[in-house]
Amino acid sequence: MNEEEKSAFEEPLFNIGVVTRVTGLPIATLHAWERRYDFPHSARTAGGHRLYSEKDIARLRWVKTQVDSGLQTRQAIQAVQRLENQGRLPIGTVQEPSQAAAEQPLPPLGREHLLEALLHHDLEGADRIMGEMLAFYTPEDMSLQVIGPTLADIGEAWASGQITVADEHLATGYLRHRLLMWMVTGPRPYAITPTVLVCAPGEWHEGSLLMLGVLLRRQGWPVAYLGQSVPLSDLGAFTQVIHPPAIVLVAMSAETAQALAAWPKYLAQAAGKPLVGFGGRVFVNNPDLQRSLPGTYLGSTLQEGLSQLTGFLKTQLQ
Repeated sequence: MNEEEKSAFEEPLFNIGVVTRVTGLPIATLHAWERRYDFPHSARTAGGHRLYSEKDIARLRWVKTQVDSGLQTRQAIQAVQRLENQGRLPIGTVQEPSQAAAEQPLPPLGREHLLEALLHHDLEGADRIMGEMLAFYTPEDMSLQVIGPTLADIGEAWASGQITVADEHLATGYLRHRLLMWMVTGPRPYAITPTVLVCAPGEWHEGSLLMLGVLLRRQGWPVAYLGQSVPLSDLGAFTQVIHPPAIVLVAMSAETAQALAAWPKYLAQAAGKPLVGFGGRVFVNNPDLQRSLPGTYLGSTLQEGLSQLTGFLKTQLQ
């Protein structure tokens, strides 16, 4: 194993839910081993959640095998530590969950409880609910299955007059903070300049763009997130400085989509001729607008856009 592979092997990336699925060890057991034996000594996120590396998972799998064979837990942990000191630690893969773990059903996502907590201004409760869900689900799953739909529910509640602007800002700000945090805590990025993510001039709805940023970053792609309502002239100047491989433009209304039509004027001088992709709800609902805008339409879903972008970015690494 070279130094780069060793560094990746030891980088804490996996939450406790992933670890319990791939090792077959219950969360209670992981907590007990850490408390009694300081094993493994997991890292922590800024919010206090445990993070494990591939090395941690390899050690846990080995210890579980020995315990299942009749060895006492303390002896098994001491044995794996000796193997590690001798450079003989068995290396497994995080991608192959044990059969027992694979057969265990995951708990349902608590999106409705999160929405209720946010609309009642109970941020401490929202933190607790998010922490419980993150014990079983990855930030990617949470972004797509919890935060995206919850943002939509909050928007509908505001549009129907059920909540005030202040209520909406508090709830969406909380979720926005989570997405931004996940966007900066992904794995080590590829050696490539960042993909630029930006909302059209006058566009303030950034939820889908934030989620795309999380999904890209969690796969190792660096992003430069510019966010809401960026003038095309400023975007052009910015891209001439960082030379991105791709630029993603998002619009949700016909008005902001039409504001994007002038992008070739401002991005014509961008070095490297980056891929300029666009997406957003308005293009799904209006195929004519989709066909009239210059650039690459990234698809009607986040997953389609992610697939197109990552496929293109992989060609830039070759």
